[in-house]
Amino acid sequence: MKQKKAEELRDSWGDKPCDHPAFAKEYDAAGERTGNYICTQCGKTISFRERAEIRATRPGLTEE
Repeated sequence: MKQKKAEELRDSWGDKPCDHPAFAKEYDAAGERTGNYICTQCGKTISFRERAEIRATRPGLTEE
């Protein structure tokens, strides 16, 4: 998911809580991989380490 799309998701999601049910790899405007992930529900950018910690507590987590 490109950073611009994530920004649109964050704007539309607002300040509501999110349990981050799924992640997509993050890409910059040039289409290059950033190494981070984006919650496909709320648009929050998640680091590789944060994603690993979340996955450790929820083994059924999906990715796109």
